[in-house]
Amino acid sequence: MSRFFQKDEPKWTSEEAKILRDFLTSEVGGKMLTLVELRTPVLLDGGDVNKSLVRSGEHKGYEDALTFLTSLVHTEPEQPVAEEAYPSLDDDSKWPDGKPPADNKTN
Repeated sequence: MSRFFQKDEPKWTSEEAKILRDFLTSEVGGKMLTLVELRTPVLLDGGDVNKSLVRSGEHKGYEDALTFLTSLVHTEPEQPVAEEAYPSLDDDSKWPDGKPPADNKTN
């Protein structure tokens, strides 16, 4: 499916990254990477500038896809959820004295 039509990118977990890493470092995974690499579009060095530019773009896109594929073996660490430093001042149950705040009335 084209990325153009894709709405949400699936979440990639560290467990999935480990499974992919194990596959790519296996004998079968190594053969697969070699076969994929052998299919890289060959750059043209002829006189036709348009054909060379098109082939250069194909090569770059293919290279980007392979780089992305191999980057999936590494995942960014999940960001910890930041907790508030202090509880809300309006939440009396979070404050240790157990009493509601006194009114600010002056005598």
